[in-house]
Amino acid sequence: MVTALVSLPFGDEFVLFADKQTAEIANFPKSCRIVIANTTKAVAEAASADGRRSIRDIVAMRRMVQLEQLDLMFFPAVYSYFPIKLGVPCIVTFHDIIAETHPKLVFRTWRSRLFWEMKCRLAAKRADMVVTVSIASKKGLMRHFGLSEDRITIISEAPASGFTDAASNKHIQTEVLERYGLEPDKRYILYVGGISPHKNIETLIKAFAEVRKEASLEDVRLVLVGDYAGDVFNTCYAELYKLVERYGLNCVVQFTGFVPDNDLVHIYKACQVFVLPSYIEGFGLTAVEAMACGAAIIASNGGSLPEILDRAGELFDPYNLKALIGCLKRILLDSAYKRELKIRSTQRAMNFSWEISARQMRKIFDTMKA
Repeated sequence: MVTALVSLPFGDEFVLFADKQTAEIANFPKSCRIVIANTTKAVAEAASADGRRSIRDIVAMRRMVQLEQLDLMFFPAVYSYFPIKLGVPCIVTFHDIIAETHPKLVFRTWRSRLFWEMKCRLAAKRADMVVTVSIASKKGLMRHFGLSEDRITIISEAPASGFTDAASNKHIQTEVLERYGLEPDKRYILYVGGISPHKNIETLIKAFAEVRKEASLEDVRLVLVGDYAGDVFNTCYAELYKLVERYGLNCVVQFTGFVPDNDLVHIYKACQVFVLPSYIEGFGLTAVEAMACGAAIIASNGGSLPEILDRAGELFDPYNLKALIGCLKRILLDSAYKRELKIRSTQRAMNFSWEISARQMRKIFDTMKA
């Protein structure tokens, strides 16, 4: 969003406030002025399942903001929120209500849950405008935080340009697949996202075990893309690995770990079907990335996914294992139907654009400048 905003031809000055740890690794737009706080932890680490930001770091971030003459303050995600002085209009983005809907799947301790709830309620109260990414998330925010409808604006997310612009290249695709231990001539089901309890990957593994019992589908593999080693948020990798072992699927289930976008695009393009089985999604960005790459899609009907897919894929109840098995078999066994879904995916992906979203955000900025 920030990259798209600064590319618009309006002549605004953008000041990006960053913690020291993020500034060391981030690739910020060159046209922005960067102000760096002397913090002890990166904001993403502090917002993890067991973390919280120290008072010292909050004060450091708040102090550097107070030294600037701002027309407005924009938080692209609520997890990075910290209190700023009154008088400066404030916009906060809440991407979802996953933590509020399934706290036991997100937080390991009651303390982490309490700090998250306190921060989100403070942000919701302070924000002059709340931005979210789907109708489902908007309704959830209204229900959980008691926000009025006119205080919430929906602005969609979108795939990065690398997913929409990448051309098919068999040689590069083969090279990428082999790099992650995937055989180019093997069919595979793909999941991309967090290796977290609320993603419902357990149901996907169980469904995959049943699908492979079909004689004509014994060659199909399951590829799970997601950072299970360095992710600061709650992970269930150990439990999923044990489940894979219990079903005797070690040779046909691949945990790739983190995959950068320029490789991920080829993994999307080569899959037989992409599956997002989450109990709830605020948007479902990986599903949109997969659609942009022309993949056939299966997604749960949890949260935003029905509105994001809009008939461009198969939907199933995330609590219904048989329903997912049926969706997988239909697509894997019916090549004509799979081709139809791939066409629908590509067409639906054209509705999502960071430039369009940035222009919508810019209109909000214009109405709120101090």
